[in-house]
Amino acid sequence: MSSTIINIFEESQNKYLETKDKSYLKDKSQFFTPYDTACKMISTIDFNIFRNSDTLFILEPSGGCGILIASLILHIINTCSNIKNIHVDAYEFDIDVSNILYDNLNILAKYVNKTSSIKFSYNILNENFITKNKNEWIKSNDHGKYDIIISNPPYKKINQSSDEAIVMSNIVYGQPNIYTLFIAMSLKLLKQNGVYILLSPRNYLSGEYSKKLRKFIFSNYSLTNIHSFEKRSMFKSVNQEVIISTFINNKKHNKVNISFNDSSDFSINFDDIIFDKDSMSILVPRTINDIALLKNIKTLKYTLNDLGLKVSVGPIVQFRNENDIKKDTYTDDYAPLLISADIQPNNKICYFDRENKRKTHNKSIYNKNRWLVKNSNYLLIRKVTAKDDIDLIVTSVLDKNYFNHDFIGFDNNLLYLHSIDKSEMEISLCYGLYCFMNSKQFKEFYFSINGTHTINVTDFNNIKFPDIDTLSKLGTSIMNSDYSEITCSILVEKYLEIH
Repeated sequence: MSSTIINIFEESQNKYLETKDKSYLKDKSQFFTPYDTACKMISTIDFNIFRNSDTLFILEPSGGCGILIASLILHIINTCSNIKNIHVDAYEFDIDVSNILYDNLNILAKYVNKTSSIKFSYNILNENFITKNKNEWIKSNDHGKYDIIISNPPYKKINQSSDEAIVMSNIVYGQPNIYTLFIAMSLKLLKQNGVYILLSPRNYLSGEYSKKLRKFIFSNYSLTNIHSFEKRSMFKSVNQEVIISTFINNKKHNKVNISFNDSSDFSINFDDIIFDKDSMSILVPRTINDIALLKNIKTLKYTLNDLGLKVSVGPIVQFRNENDIKKDTYTDDYAPLLISADIQPNNKICYFDRENKRKTHNKSIYNKNRWLVKNSNYLLIRKVTAKDDIDLIVTSVLDKNYFNHDFIGFDNNLLYLHSIDKSEMEISLCYGLYCFMNSKQFKEFYFSINGTHTINVTDFNNIKFPDIDTLSKLGTSIMNSDYSEITCSILVEKYLEIH
């Protein structure tokens, strides 16, 4: 019968989705949780925490059609014999979805009360979760009223002037994403030793915009579980890696259980996945081998700034400079404009012979445009990779002799690595940086930092690199070989002993 309950919830969810187009669902941030994912979320809860309780207060801040609630309640009645009372508060702002949730929870309540000795009650709040709880947010204590909070919060950017951002302004930096506010508010509502499980983009664990959020989280709560998936995009409209995170309102917990797809779990110390202590950026490893790699990478000592280097975003936004741009190979009056598609794997720049599905022409830009940079030796990196690309890092060396022109243009979907003082980088250094960043070791390391298809410049500012001499040795070696990832990886292992 419990499977019948799940079928009812799934059918109601599917029927609702059939009535809405993709743009509506994306605008409303309605990405409903699959049942198997709900089960995985619940498996990260240590129910031994509640072995001395007979009553559970549960919160779902973004109820949807109720699949998370149903999955959790059915698990409790089948495995927790000590529980006698369960009360659920569920928020759902969309009135149509809220009505579906009401019908579903009514069915669930009848089932629970009929087939078990548990007294089940629920309350559905058709209100804004953040603004409704604004008074809870400003309370000085960290002990809320919920034993378990389970959620797949909405994912979308909001303005700093929005009601939600104003309520939680002390953790907002830059343009906030609503899911980060749901995380913080949910944690605030946890009882001591309460558990919070969420399905969300992993971005909040690193990056500049969520630094205040992380300091709030890790000053008050403990991360107990991270589960990641093979597919980087669980939801078609969400171009980010989605993970399961589980927290407990208890700062004494220092072990984190790591799992990936159906592979074996392993436990590590929380300190082992801290990438940067100042910003409390957290890595997301997948295997125990990743941990060994992370420890090896941490032995490197130099930031790009220490080496006199810097990563910059290409300064040319094409639609703002369209009057200066031509779809032709450059001339004396027009400088070459490099775009993301010009940068190909294995150190290939294909400005002169590029072919792709859109048949995009070479582009050039008026040589008096103020955003041009001096033609020099650079390392170029695609800022954004396609959703189905295997490699997050696609990079190539630009030799100053590639173009017969004094100045060049870089589209803002490119990053370029250059000397801080704008002096010319040695070509061997450029190739050394290429070799290091094109190695399997670096790519796996960066993958544990970044969960999107967009390269984050801030990440590169925090990553440690080899010294200049070692980079130059790597560069000289790779220049005398092919530029494949395999060769780069062998050289990094040889010179840096990073496996």
